[in-house]
Amino acid sequence: MGAKVALAYSGSLDTTICVYYLRAIRGLKVFSFSANLGQAEDLQPLVERALQIGAEAAHIADVREKFAQEYVLPCVRAQAVYEGGYHLFSAISRPLILEEVVKIAREEGCEYVAHGSRGLGNDMIRFQNGLRALAPDIKAVAPLEEIKLTAPHMDVEYAKKHNIKFEEPTKTLYNMEQNLWGVNIQMPHDRPWPEPPRNTYVWTVPVSETPAKEEIVDIEFADGNPVKVNGQAMAPVALIEELNRIGGRHGVGRYDVIENRIIGRKTREIYEAPAGEILLRAHAALESLVLDKETLHFKPLLSQKYAELAYEGHWFSPLRGSLDSFFGGLNSRVTGLVRVGLHHGNATIRSLESPNTLLEPRRP
Repeated sequence: MGAKVALAYSGSLDTTICVYYLRAIRGLKVFSFSANLGQAEDLQPLVERALQIGAEAAHIADVREKFAQEYVLPCVRAQAVYEGGYHLFSAISRPLILEEVVKIAREEGCEYVAHGSRGLGNDMIRFQNGLRALAPDIKAVAPLEEIKLTAPHMDVEYAKKHNIKFEEPTKTLYNMEQNLWGVNIQMPHDRPWPEPPRNTYVWTVPVSETPAKEEIVDIEFADGNPVKVNGQAMAPVALIEELNRIGGRHGVGRYDVIENRIIGRKTREIYEAPAGEILLRAHAALESLVLDKETLHFKPLLSQKYAELAYEGHWFSPLRGSLDSFFGGLNSRVTGLVRVGLHHGNATIRSLESPNTLLEPRRP
């Protein structure tokens, strides 16, 4: 009958090689899974491609609402940002993808779960940590690691050698990833500090091209969760998309950072997160109004730890769950209206109001 494997499949050359290797070399029956996390690509062609290259079945799912509710909003409540510039959008997508892949593995009776990560990357460790916590009885397979494909150019050589059909990769200096919560533009390590071309960015415009007039945005929170923009109630996905649009046209939410990866390597990363920048600034401002001094002084330590746990693939750890409970308790007070001014790349708090305010009126 043959052993079975559930594969996290993005349609990239990496994961296309994974399908070939798992089927043709390892002799496994492959069941692929692709997630709609708010990226620009249409996922339906991935089903056809996976089946064409040998998958037994190809699954896709729109998980944007789950991503927003169960992964993004907890990070907003926790004020979780890694090293000051990364809103964890790819890091927190990995446990969700793994959760769905494990579900497919259970449904299809798979003994293995596979992914297209390389040995030196963050994602290899994230998948290992997540699978160990979520489904320790299922074995992990990392085809690129087994084949020793340590760089993208080796993928191309392998594909040509084994007659794997693929679209020739675009020749670019930048590796890009996008979902609902952010965009990552990964810079090369061996080059000087270049300014990325304007069309590299997806959501944000340069400050020199932003409107001359400040735009005011009203954001309402209930128990720490954003629920309205400019008086209009919105579900989380629509609210995040709206703030990405508004913030992007004002150049808000660009970050250019040197990041410390899990294994200690440093990389230059450029991120776009307009909604993340606006929401976390607004949320922090509202917290300053409704939380006491001791809590406000202590909370940043736990916010940093929360971000580290998410970054390193410990989303399913007991500690992360306990911190969620802690932040959930604090956020029961974080209700109110925040007025934010967007102008020339900045998000500035203009006013605050809350029924839970601790601000005492001045005495005459």
